[in-house]
Amino acid sequence: MNKKNLAVVLIICIIVSLSVQRPNTAYACSCGNLGIEERFELSSVVFTGTLISKDKDGGNIFSADKVWKGNLTDGYVYSGFYGMCGTEFEVGKNYLVYTENLKGKESTSLCSGNKLITEASKDIHALNQLTEPAWKNKSLLIITFVFSIAILIIWRVKLRFKNKRPLR
Repeated sequence: MNKKNLAVVLIICIIVSLSVQRPNTAYACSCGNLGIEERFELSSVVFTGTLISKDKDGGNIFSADKVWKGNLTDGYVYSGFYGMCGTEFEVGKNYLVYTENLKGKESTSLCSGNKLITEASKDIHALNQLTEPAWKNKSLLIITFVFSIAILIIWRVKLRFKNKRPLR
């Protein structure tokens, strides 16, 4: 085999070996489009609160205002680092935060659905609806029913007294 043919065979072998090798796979942060109910169900803690401090390790300490689900005992929420699907919070700002318990600590990410309070009014309204007791959602119906029964009773009592008046 001459040098020219050897070079061609060598180039073909290199091309074939490169094409069959699996390239390094990089995973980007890919978030599903979950609704508020689904986020609520998947979360261990859902709360609004103010970020009071954060550390260099991706940890955040929140002062919770309202908790819809779970218990945020120490206010600690791990959010990772921004470049790795983590989410960045700013000290002093108010947030709606969804967490999940991973290895014993509350954690959140870019895909959790966290929002500044100023952008979360629809979410907060939906969370209030989700967590209200069932009877509260029907309170207007119950009040109307009780009021109607009371009016009916009063009307019947008046009719009875009207019919029992002595004739003159």
